[in-house]
Amino acid sequence: MTCTFTDAVRTLWVVILLPSILPIRASASVESVADFAQRCGVSAVIASAHVFSDHDKNRWKQYASPKQIPANEQWSGTAYLWSTRKSPLVIDVEGLSEDFSDSAYYCFDYSGKLLSLNHEFRTAWGWGFAEKRQFDSVGKETVESHCFSTKDRTKIPRPQGANDVQDTMTVRVYKTLSDVPFFWVLPDGTRSKF
Repeated sequence: MTCTFTDAVRTLWVVILLPSILPIRASASVESVADFAQRCGVSAVIASAHVFSDHDKNRWKQYASPKQIPANEQWSGTAYLWSTRKSPLVIDVEGLSEDFSDSAYYCFDYSGKLLSLNHEFRTAWGWGFAEKRQFDSVGKETVESHCFSTKDRTKIPRPQGANDVQDTMTVRVYKTLSDVPFFWVLPDGTRSKF
């Protein structure tokens, strides 16, 4: 049995990176975000992102840089937003925890409608879950997903114990930009575009 989830409704609890894999994940994340953003039609300059965090859980705030986000040892969620004038918008939502890591890249079109979503969930137990979702002009969803080894990224069968963390590894699909939990703290210029 492979780890395939085709039409499951997903809830987002963002990244939970293991301190031991953070340096590896962070460098891989920068390349992946840039590639995803380029496919979305946004030139993502990592340093130019708007930064948000809900380190207090469900109280999103904007920060000038990730270094200004207060530490939270149990859980941390951070989001990065890139957009340029007259372009789509990309959001990278990440979080940190002791046993998991999770990141989700969202691509929204000019009207704030979700076009695509890439999600990756990693565990301390050596396995992860990855999925890609595409949405056509009428909202029909196409999903590709699989489990993988965190050592070499090879596809693996659904691991024992995956059901125990199903809720944690589930991503929330925001169909429109206004559904994103930190929409109301977006810069006025960005929010008014949608």
